[in-house]
Formats: sequence, C-alpha cells, structure tokens
Amino acid sequence: MHHASVDVPSSMLGGRQRVLGVSLVAFGVLIAVASAVVGAASLSGLGLASFLIGLLLVYLDSRPSFAPELVEASLLSSLANVERIMGELGPRTKAIYLKTIDRLDVPMVFLPLEDNPAPPSGLNLSGEDRLLVIDSDDSHRTGLLLEAPGASLLALMEKELDLNFIDLGSEDFLNAIKSGMVESLEVAADVKGAFTQDGVSFRIRDGPLRNMSRSIARLAPNVASRLGCPICSVAICAAVKAIKRDLILEGATHQAGVHSVTLRFSGGSTDGTS
Repeated sequence: MHHASVDVPSSMLGGRQRVLGVSLVAFGVLIAVASAVVGAASLSGLGLASFLIGLLLVYLDSRPSFAPELVEASLLSSLANVERIMGELGPRTKAIYLKTIDRLDVPMVFLPLEDNPAPPSGLNLSGEDRLLVIDSDDSHRTGLLLEAPGASLLALMEKELDLNFIDLGSEDFLNAIKSGMVESLEVAADVKGAFTQDGVSFRIRDGPLRNMSRSIARLAPNVASRLGCPICSVAICAAVKAIKRDLILEGATHQAGVHSVTLRFSGGSTDGTS
C-alpha cells in the first residue's frame, strides 16, 4: 500500500523550488546593496549570480512541463477517428468505465450499441482485446470496448506520484487526483471531487490545456460528452481504480473552462465499496 505517498513529493518540490528562487533573488539584492556600501566589487558578482539563478528558478517553476500545442496535436486526430465511429453508431448510450482488477490493467470503457435505461452491470471483459464485443444472449452487452481517453495520462500521473490508484481506498484518492492533475502533470488548474449516495462527481478547472479542451468539445462532441475528454477521463480512470467498481458516465459538460462530470455506481449505491 502507498497511502503515505498521497501527499505528493513533486508538489512539495515545486513549492520548495519557488521558495528557493525567491530567497536567492532576495539574497542577491542584499549582497548587491552590501557590495555597493562597502565597495567590495567581488561581492557584486555573487549578488548578481544569486539574483539571476533565483529568477530562473521562479520562472521555470511557473512554466508547464510540456508544450500544450504538442499534446493537442497528438490527441485530436485519434479522438476525431473515435468521434466518427461514435457518430455512425446512432444511439446515445451511456459509457461504462470498467473496474480494473490487476495493477497493470489499462482502464477501459464500454459503450453499448443499444440504448438501455438500465446499463448492464457486472461486465467481465478483463483480457478482452476486441474492439467490438458481441453478446448473442443480451444485446445490451454488445458494444465498443475502448481504451479510456485518459488512460495514458493516468499512467504518467501514477509514475509521477509513485503510486498506483488501485492501492488507494475511496477515502484517499480525491486528494491524490488533485495533487496529480494540478501539481504533477499540470493539466488542470483545480480539481474538486465529491461522493454522493449513488456515485461520484468532479469539477475540473482548465489549466494549460484549455485550448485543447475547447478543440475537443468542438471537433469531437460525442467523445467529450459520452466518453469524457482526456482531462475528465484521467479523473474517472483514477476513481475506477480506487473505488474498484464500474462507473456509468451520466454526463460530462465543458463550459467556460470548467469540466463537470457526473458518474453513477453500476448496480447500486456506495454500500460495499472499499
């Protein structure tokens, strides 16, 4: 178990880097003033070096660790293909994020082809490698089996946090999601999550990837609303691994830089969750 890792070391390092940078700037100014007062030219060089290094640390800490345009370019084409497939299938069915069983499992999402007011529960598709899953006995269990849009980002986040969300209980994962998305990956400005009797909800405020979020909502509306954009999907995948239950995506909206996601437990309330 990695409960001790929930307070993310990378966020602490980011805060320490900022404090160190400000301290070096202040130290450099003081040394420069002192050198002018006592007439010690050698001190002025030390003061200038400290000042510049401090500014560099503060500046680097404030910049995202990736190029948002690169992330957008790498995602949009693949999501556009998924959008075309979903647009041709017809029914606006609810996606089901499937619980992960093994630590190395990739989070998957099942999209039934036939509309159903009560989406199927207890889907056991672990190890299934087909894109189209067909169940001749129950048409509601026939549908697309896709890798979750946020699966790769979640894997990167777990690596940065040095934890696996499958090791966390439902009481710990909300803080870990916020730390990972805001401070480690820097893909969001803020993340708020809450449990309800029937499920879990998220409210995510856009960070450096705000332009990508707008592009996805415009170019792949089915993906954004029915599967969740990659930013929303990261939080959903983490929740599925921690809660260890299927989650039905009731709705995902993307407005004015804020993502709102509502998920329902498949098969009942929170009773029995770990």
